[in-house]
Parts: sequence; C-alpha cells; structure tokens
Amino acid sequence: MSPLDRPALRECATQAVSAVLGHPADVVVGVGSLFDLPGFDSLAVVAVLERLESDLGIEVPAEQIVPEAFESVDALTSLLVQAVAAPEVAPSAGGHA
Repeated sequence: MSPLDRPALRECATQAVSAVLGHPADVVVGVGSLFDLPGFDSLAVVAVLERLESDLGIEVPAEQIVPEAFESVDALTSLLVQAVAAPEVAPSAGGHA
C-alpha cells in the first residue's frame, strides 16, 4: 500500500462511517461527536474499524482501540495515521524460551 496522507485518511474515515451508518458524509463531518450520530454504538465502531482495516490493509493495535479514538472524524483519522505509520510486526513463530 502506498502511504496515505492525513487528508486521504480523513476521507477514508468519513466514508467508512458514512457507509456503515448510512448518513451523508457532510453529516458525519459536521457532527460534534460521532457518538451523537444515530446508530453509532459499539457495533458500529467495530464495523467501521473492520472496514478501515480491510480497505487500508492495516491492523490497529488493540491497545489503541479506545472510545476517545472514535469520538470524531479527526480522532479516528489520528488513529489511522498512527496505524499506517507503524511498522508491521511479524507474529512470532514460537513461545518464550
């Protein structure tokens, strides 16, 4: 995947929330908190995150999946920027010796 800049990631975040909830993008961007959008609950958070991870070919570390990261499109964009910038870590083949 080629590196995406912040505006492109913000557009991806906006489109993912819009697609999952069925709200127009301008409504998603204009709301004070994503949690104020009808239907934006924990299930929607999971659906948005799965969609973004799939579309962008990334995996957001579990410790970064906190409510604050989904408070707004800008917060979600920051989460994506961190995930895209993080080096991929290969799973270890064995346990600790």
